[in-house]
Amino acid sequence: MALGPKLHMLNAEGFRLWFQVYLPLFLPSINSRTFEIIPRNITCDSYQEIVQGCNNVFIHLTMRQTQYVFSFAKDYLRRHSSSGFSCVGSINDDRQWVEKNFGQFSVLSTYMDFVTLKNNFNGVQVADLLTPIQLSELAATPSQLRTKQDVTKVMSFISSDELAAFFDVVSPAVEIHQANYTEEVKSAFLQAIFDRGILSSPGINDTEFLLWLTVRLRPFLVNLPPSFVTPLFDIGTNRSCDNSQEMFTLLDTIHLTLSNTTQKEIFHSTILFLQGLTPLRCYEGGSFYVYLRRTFLSFGFPDLSMLMSLLPETRKAELLSTITTSELQQFLSQPNVIGNDPDICVLYNNYNNSLAFLEFEDVPDDVRMVTLPCFWPLALSSNSRSEADLWFNRRLRNYLNFVSKSLISSTEVQNASCLGFQKLVSVMGSNFTYNSSNFGRDDVYVTIRTYLSTGSQVRCFNASDPELNSTAWFVNNIGNFVTFITLDDLTTFLSTSETNVFLENQANLELFNNVALPTNVTEYYITQLFAFNPTFNPSLLPGFFLCSSEVPDSAYSAVDEADTILILSELEKFCNGTEDPVVTAALASNFKTITAQTFEALGKSSSGLTSSQITSVSPSVLISSLSTLSSVSTWNQEQAITIIESITASGFQIKTGSSLESLGTLIAGVPSRTIESISSAELLSVSQTPTFVSNMLTAPTVVQQTYVQKIISVDQRPATVVVNVPDAMATEIPLTNLVFSEQDVNISVINQKTWTSEQASIFFGVLSTTSFDIEELSPFVLQGFSCTSVQKMTKTRIQKLIHASRPRIGRAKVVLKESQLTCMYNHLSGNFSQNFRDYPADMLLFFENTDVQTTRCRSYFSAVGAADFSVVSSSLNKNTLLFSEARKCLGISGLNLSRDNVEVLGNMTCTLNSSYISNSDPLILEKLKACKGFSDSQVAAMETLLLSGNTIYGNATTWNQQTLRNLGTLPLYFTRNFWGRFTTAAKRRFLKTFMPQLRKAKTEKTKLKALFKQISGFRIKRGAGCTVGNITQVIVSDASFPFGYDLTQFDLCLDVPVLKDNLNSICEKVDDNDFQTIILRKLNEAYPSGVSDQNVQVLGSVSRVASLADISKWNIAIIDTLAALMKSEDGSWEAAKSKAIITKYLNTSGNSLGSAELNVIGSNLCSLDVSTLKTITADSIRNAKSLDVSSCSTEQKKVLYEISSTSFSSQRADAATYYTLIKGYLGGAPLASVLDLSTKNISMDIEIFKSLDPNVRARLNVTNVQGLLGTHLPDLKLFQADSVVQNWVNRQLQSDLDTLGLGLISNRTDPTTSSLSSNHTVTPPQGNTTLSGNTSVTTTSLTTAITTQKVVANTTSGGAEFTKHPTSIFLAALLTSVLQLLQHT
Repeated sequence: MALGPKLHMLNAEGFRLWFQVYLPLFLPSINSRTFEIIPRNITCDSYQEIVQGCNNVFIHLTMRQTQYVFSFAKDYLRRHSSSGFSCVGSINDDRQWVEKNFGQFSVLSTYMDFVTLKNNFNGVQVADLLTPIQLSELAATPSQLRTKQDVTKVMSFISSDELAAFFDVVSPAVEIHQANYTEEVKSAFLQAIFDRGILSSPGINDTEFLLWLTVRLRPFLVNLPPSFVTPLFDIGTNRSCDNSQEMFTLLDTIHLTLSNTTQKEIFHSTILFLQGLTPLRCYEGGSFYVYLRRTFLSFGFPDLSMLMSLLPETRKAELLSTITTSELQQFLSQPNVIGNDPDICVLYNNYNNSLAFLEFEDVPDDVRMVTLPCFWPLALSSNSRSEADLWFNRRLRNYLNFVSKSLISSTEVQNASCLGFQKLVSVMGSNFTYNSSNFGRDDVYVTIRTYLSTGSQVRCFNASDPELNSTAWFVNNIGNFVTFITLDDLTTFLSTSETNVFLENQANLELFNNVALPTNVTEYYITQLFAFNPTFNPSLLPGFFLCSSEVPDSAYSAVDEADTILILSELEKFCNGTEDPVVTAALASNFKTITAQTFEALGKSSSGLTSSQITSVSPSVLISSLSTLSSVSTWNQEQAITIIESITASGFQIKTGSSLESLGTLIAGVPSRTIESISSAELLSVSQTPTFVSNMLTAPTVVQQTYVQKIISVDQRPATVVVNVPDAMATEIPLTNLVFSEQDVNISVINQKTWTSEQASIFFGVLSTTSFDIEELSPFVLQGFSCTSVQKMTKTRIQKLIHASRPRIGRAKVVLKESQLTCMYNHLSGNFSQNFRDYPADMLLFFENTDVQTTRCRSYFSAVGAADFSVVSSSLNKNTLLFSEARKCLGISGLNLSRDNVEVLGNMTCTLNSSYISNSDPLILEKLKACKGFSDSQVAAMETLLLSGNTIYGNATTWNQQTLRNLGTLPLYFTRNFWGRFTTAAKRRFLKTFMPQLRKAKTEKTKLKALFKQISGFRIKRGAGCTVGNITQVIVSDASFPFGYDLTQFDLCLDVPVLKDNLNSICEKVDDNDFQTIILRKLNEAYPSGVSDQNVQVLGSVSRVASLADISKWNIAIIDTLAALMKSEDGSWEAAKSKAIITKYLNTSGNSLGSAELNVIGSNLCSLDVSTLKTITADSIRNAKSLDVSSCSTEQKKVLYEISSTSFSSQRADAATYYTLIKGYLGGAPLASVLDLSTKNISMDIEIFKSLDPNVRARLNVTNVQGLLGTHLPDLKLFQADSVVQNWVNRQLQSDLDTLGLGLISNRTDPTTSSLSSNHTVTPPQGNTTLSGNTSVTTTSLTTAITTQKVVANTTSGGAEFTKHPTSIFLAALLTSVLQLLQHT
């Protein structure tokens, strides 16, 4: 204490001496007051010397004394801190700073004391000087440890025993200041703990371990690196289950801080934990799913495969069964939980509550998809219907959308129980949506068919098994898949006798009541049904079945009136009524008394009534039922006439347009005289009513013509006529009513109507100036093209008209005659495009080799393949020439035509001989379907090709009714060699549809007669009475009638009353001459006093086999009867018979050869005597259609020409019109008239030229013919092989022919000398001389001799008569003789 006052005087050296030299022996006695005497303003050096002195005696000081020293040091340093640095001075590092300023007393300091007294103090550098507490404080101080090395160095001075205390300080600090501890530093601490192995020590009890885990380790587990997961789990999973669970729980609390990789490692380690040496050692019961959830917590959950791998093989069922259905649903609802599909089935197989799970739990679609196959076999193997319902209606109802193609495959379903199979069919047919499936309904049907076809017995039917004894077999086993059934399938299913009971089952019937079913399937079902039970009541048939023609006629005939009405109602509902005449006849025959209600029930089927049934009906009932009767579209002529006669006889008047219109389809029975009696204005009032016009078109042609004539009489101006006459009836307008002036014509109106070629040619010339778009002209207008009608047109317009006549998709063909086609060719000659489809296909037939470039020949023949080869005259030999060129072009050698050849040739195949047909690609059969006829050898070749079995129609043993249908019209031409391959039933069914088609197409009667003979193939057998079956109204109504009857049976089975009652139907269907003869014989028996007009009108082609004696018994008093007999489609008449018929008509008072008669008589006019022809008036011909007089004699032609020249005299000013009107009669024209035409630029075609009077034609020279033919002149060369043309050519001098430049060769040689000019010319008179009678003829050699003499004639209605002057007669005779001499020199 005595030293105290002097201490402030000491320097550092002084302090050193005192404290380190003089006082060391006294320092161990220091107390709390010792350091109070030391000034606090001494230097740091002095201070440090004091500390060093105390440090030297440190081991001699007590704990208290060391505390005194430390307190002094700490106080001094605080007082001398400058900006956080105390007594640093020249000290280089922290170690030196601690040693100088604290010495060994540093152990009493806290780490924060160091940092406070030296801000940049780095404890790591002096870690070896620091105590464990100071080190823990260092570690607990944020940001003091920066690297792994820092931690390692610090931890190297912490013993294992000190770890707990160390982390008791550090861990809370890290917990609080996570951001100040890098992951590297935390990982280093964690690694240090793991490296020490303290936590794995058995010495650490569970409580201590939990302390470490939840407190000391926890801060370091945040953001745990993946590499530490395994060591952590190595420690935690080897502890008790509670400790392990705590570890899982701890990790779960910090899982948000963990990277995905770390979490995956935790998941993986958890799996390893569960799969340890003792699997599931911590599972103590309860829900296994809950246990796993507690274990995995937030670190994911095993997928199905992993889950199954966790289950010991012997405990799978045990553990899975602890899971509730809702827990299993949660598990399976996890995304991507199923990686290996079979695992799900293993799960369900070991799960004791699978069925409840299916029924009540909802899972994602991907789970349903893989679940379904697991239970599919169980569902299919259901042993009872209730079990099957349970499976499909409840358990699998949410899974059925995932049925796959493999599940419904035959392999999968083949072993199904019948009940399971039937339920499958039901579900797949009604409840399944195929939009997103990988299979279709057709695939299901394939499986059904395979399943049901297995075995020799009918499958899934057992009459003694209550579960399988239902006869609704098709419903149960095929269901809605019935639409896929084929005829072969059905025949297979019904191949055993026990299946017959299925046919009558009402449910099966309703199932097959489907318009989507193939027709042959429905037909076969019906056929088998009635074969099994012929008495089956058709009223029990479902609606669409009634539409089939396979329901036997006898079935309809056997029902009572009540069932008939029911059937009629069903027919109306499902079949829009029935137009099957057999059905209508059968049903109608069931009504004994016909009332208004009967007609209402019959509806369209009223046409099934016989004439006697109709006659039995009260006229008042007929009239009251007109609304029904007028809508029946299937009345035949006889029925319609009968109804009309009945109602008119009872007072029903047809005097107005509305009354006529009210008759509807019955107009077909209205006689022409009734139409004639109605005022024109009334008829005009209904002319634009579409329904009326449609019905009028079903009336006989003579009735239509009468109607049109009445319409025309309203206003005969052509422009008005074409407006007034309905479009579809315009064909009945006489030619003279179509002579328009260019100012009056309305092309738009004309273009809407139906025309004949002759009609169109009359007004075609007006197109020369119209602005109407030529491309829009109708085919009916374009068919009027002729060289005469286009003579005033420009070349460009003619070319456009030809182009407009080309084939066009969606438009009818422009039908052109040979003369029209050669005219087109001549107009285009030398200017042909190589795009051959720009021309009418038929015109291409007239192309020459030079018109087609070699490189374009294939295109040419492809285009000409669409032509109608029958349009070309046989004399041109075009068929042979064209095929020869085609062979060269297509490289055809031999007789075999490839498919490509046939495709290109098209219609040219119609011209090929039998050798080519039988050796060609079968496609030729398809091309031949377009032909209009065949030779016998061609037919034989087609049959040979068919019978080869190498066509699409297959082997003859497989042919059926469908084969016949597929052959198109070809069966019309086939022989017994072909027809013998078909059963009678198949042929009859085919004829039911084929014959109506042929009749509608107005097939030639000769072809129908031939067909009947070939398809019947009967050998006439004599028998006792009718054995085939009496011919009844129902049988007659069958379109195949009289197929099945030979001549004898037809005679024996046809009773006269039936003939009288069904005369129309029988005559309409019987084509065979011998059969027709029987009809006439029986008709004479029926009407010994004569056959009425009404009956004669319906004879049709039967009339053609009548004898003159038969005809003499016919009443032919009205024009309707005459028209019916003269119909050309019923066949041609022998001249004597047609004369007898017409004469019989004319012998009736008031009848004459008016325009109506001329129209119906047609070419039969030529059978009349000249005297009769002379009774025809000019008006009659003018108002009639152009007559075909080609078969008339020269004398007849002359008479008709004289009359027609008067008829059309008013048109002489327009040579083209006059020629078009009169050209059909020019065969009777005198030379003068023809010569006159040669100067009129008429362009006469070759056919008309050939039709001229041979004597007149012989007197025409080259100049005359050149004038006549005009544009048609090149046709002389084309037709040079024709005998008529050749004859004329041979009459001409070669030198004269050479002037034509056609290359014509005459066999007549030029004379070496002649007093007459070789170019002698016959010229017509000049000026206004009338050529019908007045003739002036001059020759150059006689000009001076005869200058003023004329042959004069007076024109009268009867012809021309020379005047009686003797000189005139002499001169005429002289002139004629001279001209004849000149022509033959």
